[in-house]
Amino acid sequence: MALRGEFTPPGDKSISQRLVLISILAHGEMSVSGLSDSDDVRVSLEIFRALGGEAHGCGSKWTIKGLGGQTAHQGDEPLDLNCGGSSAAMRLLSGVLAGLPGLYVLDGDDHLRRRPMERVIDPLRQMGARAETTSGRCPLTIRGGGLHGIEYVNDENSAQLKGAVIFAALSAGSPSRVIEPISTRDHTERLVNAFGGRATLNPPCLEIMPGRLELPETFSVPGDLSAAAFFLTGAAIMPDSRVTARNIVLSGSRIGFLKVLDRMGALVSISLEQEKPEPTGSVTVEYAGPLKATEIAPEEVPSLIDEMPILSLAAAWAKGTTVFRRVRELRFKDVDRMMAVKHQLGALGARVRAENDDLSVEGPTKPILPEFLDAARDQQMAMMLHIALAASGAGRPVQGDEVMAGSYPNFKQDLAALSAG
Repeated sequence: MALRGEFTPPGDKSISQRLVLISILAHGEMSVSGLSDSDDVRVSLEIFRALGGEAHGCGSKWTIKGLGGQTAHQGDEPLDLNCGGSSAAMRLLSGVLAGLPGLYVLDGDDHLRRRPMERVIDPLRQMGARAETTSGRCPLTIRGGGLHGIEYVNDENSAQLKGAVIFAALSAGSPSRVIEPISTRDHTERLVNAFGGRATLNPPCLEIMPGRLELPETFSVPGDLSAAAFFLTGAAIMPDSRVTARNIVLSGSRIGFLKVLDRMGALVSISLEQEKPEPTGSVTVEYAGPLKATEIAPEEVPSLIDEMPILSLAAAWAKGTTVFRRVRELRFKDVDRMMAVKHQLGALGARVRAENDDLSVEGPTKPILPEFLDAARDQQMAMMLHIALAASGAGRPVQGDEVMAGSYPNFKQDLAALSAG
């Protein structure tokens, strides 16, 4: 099978979620197009409304009226906020609420209650927040207000932890600095600057000044490169394939996986069409022969962390052993994706090793196609398995793939259209 044609992925989930949460702090009203219809963003919209915010719309078009840091809840009674299964919502929201008056309890489903949360609460405590976990996990209890600036070293290389500190720093009484030994996604600071705030980068230091934010009249969310990655990587491993993704985010903190595909031997071309507030354009990937193995260095990992599962599939199809160095952050996603990749690729016959914080994949793999494939409640695993099946030319059901609707509702339709192209 080959993949050929053009497609536009859904709006970027990372930008969409931050856009909703920053509206808790910002003043004004904006019309949004391209908002992700993912589960994470729906959870954030529900929380925004629970705090007294106004958000009207459906699908990708919304009107959002900012709260300006004045939530409807500022008393001594706790306000319960349900983050569902979204660890990103919980971590980022913790930073927002840490600087606001009121008492809040953040909880989630059984799956989220297993995710570690102490590492996001610790820097907020250093800023003066009164915040507690439940044995290192949620429910979290946060009594906001009275913050001061800190210098925080992001040794975890986590954009979510950085985002939480940035959000809290906007409500602090003095500037904060985030030091990043390895740069992570910069969507939060881009939004802060686009909305009139001051987040100034002098690598490796990001300085955040407290201050007022104003929502623009309109905001267009570009397409999600992480969603597009499945079809782009599929084109790199399937002979006679050529796929173009339109209107996708192309910031330097997101295109790491394209650089990896390029050095593995795929033909990759990038067309930048807009610079601000987020670099946006199109990407074409074309099959150029069997891929060759490579090594992904630790400093590359933050720019491709969400593309690791599909890149691991490319590694299984490549000649040689591909090694992903220091991918510990995969363990702190909504599932332990390091172990999920090992299990799912292993079920397909790939030779995968997970040792300490490194993941290695030996190829090329002669696929084993069991009658039963299970996505294990993970959207990325489900989409990876469908690309693996397409590359193998096999028709198999993927148990539990309905979870794909949470981030890419039209995945199967786009796969069918590209397969017919």
